[in-house]
This record gives sequence, structure tokens and C-alpha cells, in this order.
Amino acid sequence: MLKEKILKKVLSVTSAIAILGTMCAPSLVIPSLAAPETPSTGSATVFYTSEGSLPEFDTPQWGVKIPSGVSFSDADLNVEKTGEQYDIQLVTVNPDGKLLTEIYDNLTVKAEVDSKNGFQFTKDGEPDAMGVGGYSYKANGQLVSKATGNQTIGDMNLTTAEKMKITGGFTLEETLTEAGNYKDILTFTFTETASAFKGK
Repeated sequence: MLKEKILKKVLSVTSAIAILGTMCAPSLVIPSLAAPETPSTGSATVFYTSEGSLPEFDTPQWGVKIPSGVSFSDADLNVEKTGEQYDIQLVTVNPDGKLLTEIYDNLTVKAEVDSKNGFQFTKDGEPDAMGVGGYSYKANGQLVSKATGNQTIGDMNLTTAEKMKITGGFTLEETLTEAGNYKDILTFTFTETASAFKGK
């Protein structure tokens, strides 16, 4: 059974995943309570922090399921990893189990990603070393730039089931000759850009 991790919220959240050498189960990111225009940040794989309260609900109503990690080996060179475990998806975290479409007249959440090493790897034990090797990330089929810094990868909304998710794909583009374990960290940021409650 896949283990899911949880992070809660309603307005903005930042969560990080590791790009390693072995596959991990999906994580459920539910940002914790936050006041309007007050981003909350944290690691989807370890912890989260936030402050504030919601104007109409006293508990979070939406969350985002993200990959908990991606793993490559030399055999994965140029083979794209796809599937639900690599997707990002809006989910309900309503305590009564209500669907998001039962809670909101509309909801739009912007997704951004930042690669710590510009979609390259650093060797374990050498976190300050220059990035080596490389991999690519596609969001909804579009190649994400290998720059560092937050990059918008799409908006999720409630109009259709497909619009509630961003499909992901990861490809190892270069193998390394020096044996060892290498990693990069992707940090995802989710910001609610529009919403209208139907009410309780």
C-alpha cells in the first residue's frame, strides 16, 4: 500500500521533493491554514509550517497531491517516467468528504516549480558542489526550462477532471561515470489565485 504524506492549506504552499535513484510513493500536500496573501512554506516529505486562519472555513478545503520523489538508475537513460505517481492533482481535504465542486463555485490554483541545481545533480555528501549530469521535467507535455528559480508550470481548476491535474514526466538525460548517489530537490509552490465558496 502506498504511503501518503499530508500538507494542508488554502492560499499558498511550498513543498519539496527529492530527485534520487529509487522510486517513491505519491505524497498528499495539504497546506496548513494561512491568512490571505500569506504564503506558507514547507517540505512535502518532512514538515510544514504556516500561520493564520481562513475567512469562511475553520479547516482547509483543498490540497495538492504531488510526487514524493523520483528515482533514476543508469538503465533509465532517455526513458521518460510517467504515470499518476508523477502527476500533481487538486484534491479535497474537506472533513466531511465533500467534493471540491460541492464547496466552490470556482477555484484556480497556480503551480510553480524550482530546481535547486537547475535540473542537475549533486553527489551525496557534497551539497555545495557544482551540478553534474542532468534530467528533464515535463508538465502537461511541456518541457520546463532548466533555469533555477520559480517557474509557472500551469493552473489547476475545477472545470473538468483533466483540469484538476498537471501530468508530469521525468527523463534522465545523462549518466555519470563516477559511482555514487546523486540528488536534486524540486520545490513546488501552489497559490490560490481565484475562488468563490458555495458556503457551508
